[in-house]
Amino acid sequence: MKTKKRGEKFISCLGSNYKQPIANLVDCLLAVPLPDFPDEPPRNNEVDYAISLVVLLVLAFEAWMSRARYIFNEDQLTRELTRNDNNVIRWIESLGEPKLSPIIERLSEIYFLRDAIVHNHIWTYTQIWIEGRVLYSNFNIDSKWQTNSNFKNIVNETLPLSSFPRSKKLNLIVVPSFVGRREVVAVFKTVKDALQILDELGYIKVVPKVPHVRFDGRLSFPFWNLIGTIQRSFLLKTAK
Repeated sequence: MKTKKRGEKFISCLGSNYKQPIANLVDCLLAVPLPDFPDEPPRNNEVDYAISLVVLLVLAFEAWMSRARYIFNEDQLTRELTRNDNNVIRWIESLGEPKLSPIIERLSEIYFLRDAIVHNHIWTYTQIWIEGRVLYSNFNIDSKWQTNSNFKNIVNETLPLSSFPRSKKLNLIVVPSFVGRREVVAVFKTVKDALQILDELGYIKVVPKVPHVRFDGRLSFPFWNLIGTIQRSFLLKTAK
């Protein structure tokens, strides 16, 4: 936007500033060997990069949403919500756009996973070794998180769970210490799809359609192509 006498006016937004750190973390993530068996949890150093990616991807999304709310606060409802409520999902729901309904469920799940990581949701579980393989069962979450984080609407089945607790829509493992590249792909794709829909509806006007990063020895790699690169890293192994 431009003012008549004072030059050009800018709106600060960190949405694009996360893309290169995200690409760097993806590079580190892909360097970690996959588990020996497809049903095994990721290795510890894969978890390190995966949880960091989940948090950064949601931070980038929130940055674009902050910008969108600033621009589109002309409407009274939106203005009041922007002023009094920082909840991104409630703001998106307040827009009343039918095209956003399917993505809201997915966003709720990635925000649940983000919260599980940054607030360190406490889970207990049993670990046993059978014929050289480790198995996990009896997953229980601390009761504090069951009441405060929309647990029943997000996580399948009832506690204790006999296998990894997963979200209903995206099948995300929601125990932070078992988050891996599959969760990263689901979060990455949800952020991309949500931004695309919001952009098409006119709520985000400057999201780069094809942002680029330095990756895989290339100086200009399409940012959103990182999703397919991560996905291929485990789909090819599963197909063998």
